[in-house]
Amino acid sequence: MTSARNRTNPLSLILLILFFLPVLAVLGQAFLRPQAWPELLAFLRSGQFRRVLAFSVSQAFWSACFSLVLAVPGAYFFGRYAFPGKQLLRSVMVLPFMLPGILVVLAMVVFYGQNGVFNTWLALLFPGRKVVFTGLYGYKGIVLTHVFYNFAFCLRMLGERWERISPKLEEASAVLGAGRLTTWRRVILPLLVPTIGYLGLLVFLYSFLSFTVVLVLGGYLYQTFEVLIYIEYNNKLRFTQASMLAGVQMLLLAGILALQRWTQRLVQRQSGEFSPLPPLQPRKHPVKTALFLFYLAGSLLFFFLPLLFVLARSFKRRGLPDGSWTLDNYRQLFGTSFRFVVGRDLWTVAGTSLALAVTVGLITTVLAYVLARARRRQPWGGIDLWLQLPMGVSFLTFAFGLLKLAGRTLPPVFLIVWAQFFLAFPLVYVLLRTARREWGEELLEAAQSLGATGWTLFRTVELPLMRKALSSAFAYGAALSLGDLSAVLVLGQGKVVTLAVAVYRLIGHYSFPQAIALGTLFILLAAALFSAVEAGYIVAKPDGEEFGRSGGQAVEEDFSVAGPGGQGEGRRQ
Repeated sequence: MTSARNRTNPLSLILLILFFLPVLAVLGQAFLRPQAWPELLAFLRSGQFRRVLAFSVSQAFWSACFSLVLAVPGAYFFGRYAFPGKQLLRSVMVLPFMLPGILVVLAMVVFYGQNGVFNTWLALLFPGRKVVFTGLYGYKGIVLTHVFYNFAFCLRMLGERWERISPKLEEASAVLGAGRLTTWRRVILPLLVPTIGYLGLLVFLYSFLSFTVVLVLGGYLYQTFEVLIYIEYNNKLRFTQASMLAGVQMLLLAGILALQRWTQRLVQRQSGEFSPLPPLQPRKHPVKTALFLFYLAGSLLFFFLPLLFVLARSFKRRGLPDGSWTLDNYRQLFGTSFRFVVGRDLWTVAGTSLALAVTVGLITTVLAYVLARARRRQPWGGIDLWLQLPMGVSFLTFAFGLLKLAGRTLPPVFLIVWAQFFLAFPLVYVLLRTARREWGEELLEAAQSLGATGWTLFRTVELPLMRKALSSAFAYGAALSLGDLSAVLVLGQGKVVTLAVAVYRLIGHYSFPQAIALGTLFILLAAALFSAVEAGYIVAKPDGEEFGRSGGQAVEEDFSVAGPGGQGEGRRQ
């Protein structure tokens, strides 16, 4: 007989059913129909399949390589030395990872576009020589934007892993006569390889599933599977072909996720403990300090100059670098031109976005906490892993399956909430499950012995202990909803317009002054949610639990898989 302790919770079964039904709808249309397999074999032999696969793999590979190569020097300084402002820098540098994909695209267009700041500087540095950067709209721009997204995330994760490698290992190696290069090659590097492989596969996966970045910067000439699925469904209305593409992509993802899971297990075996680090002293380490400051300045400029110039150019006439200062770009957000391009007025767009964000945040947080509370005494097991499956499925594919399953019976807004809930649930559930398990049952039992029950027990004991984790979970859910573009494009059917969709339409209609102004407001909102997440991020001290990780580290590593929406597409750019 199955004990009550290990009995499956009905809520978890309901959630799994609600997730798998749309996925099965896509797979059913792709493979359970006449002529499905001959059509599949013909597609796999086609030039289109080879081109899409080659581009998807190639840009994902180079995005992962450049992100890791650029992150290693910074990870060394963050993982081997203590210096003032280290934790603040760690938090601030990961901000681009939290931004919606459409905002990152907007920032790259403002900085690296044809009339962008970078080309203005090139014109000043090389007068009369017509030196112009034209690679944004194409392969180079897509890889550059992916690196912009993922570099700081790799730096943070790799730096924290490096910080867990005991300095005593290097000291012992030096005592045995090994030089620095030998110590790095034979001691440090082997300990970092699992984390490097894990992060490389994560960035590869994010870039392979890229949607917003490729759609805007690549158009229809550069296509990942995500973009091709969207084109087949939304533009060509070839629903069967779109289903087949989604099915093929899911099979490819299965192999990538199997490798990713293998590297994750290797990382989990090397949890380690944080050790006191020596300070980075300019007098004692002049060369290292100079190199670090140069690296840090370059990194911050790479990250924040595009975002800062979005803010600055939102106050420039027509959004041009040499324009006069004005508030006209913001006034135009309330004019008829904005409504003509976007299809809704600003107040309606903002209200729709916030209503969706609050709804998704509340529903996700409440259901995730109810389930986490019910499973608080149980170890991590199969059900918990099954509940993480939405992180490994293309979000565009899920939205497509949801439309086929219930598109004719449910209003678009309900479909969007359904889809965004599963975008946010895996991350929110892991965060709350970890936090709820960390402080155990002793305090609740003590309060119950003093007569506290029901609502009084929850309000006076449980809620204060979980307040930070709950606020962080809500902020994550709301941020992922706000940044989502693919679900609203597919499921909204043009009837639901959010801030992300509005920025996308403004860019598509070359209304850059309004896009920049709206993007600035959007960035400030994303930064506020990011601050809320960081404020409630630390949920426990390291104790080696939860798959061999600390509670906080467990949250962070699963955060890396689900990702924020930034990519809004399940952390898909």
